[in-house]
Amino acid sequence: MDGGLFDNATYEFYTGTLGRSAVPSAEEFAVRVVDNVLFLKRLVSDGIVSEREADGLSAAACRMAEIDYLAEKDAEGGGPSVASESINGYSVSYDNTARQEAARLNARSVAARKLDVIKLYNDYDAGVL
Repeated sequence: MDGGLFDNATYEFYTGTLGRSAVPSAEEFAVRVVDNVLFLKRLVSDGIVSEREADGLSAAACRMAEIDYLAEKDAEGGGPSVASESINGYSVSYDNTARQEAARLNARSVAARKLDVIKLYNDYDAGVL
């Protein structure tokens, strides 16, 4: 992908070497893996992440793309997207509180899952908090 650490951040590596299949096509995979590679590059350049396993960064980028894909599919699943509507003088309001809370919690869990994947294949040193 960029000559080096992320050469194997490909759909073939994802399906073949990693044996994963949640992302159904190379096109779906490609639109998600780029952002994750860029994110990981930044962590590497900042000294926060270093590769521990062979192809660890590529594996993490691939798995993070899968997490993004699955989170997007989960988000597509529920409820009305409008808060209220009016038809012929009658109005109805929808309570989206539960949906908004689920989206907030899902965003937090996506970040946590991505961090877990990074740590699974690589050394992670965020310093002292």
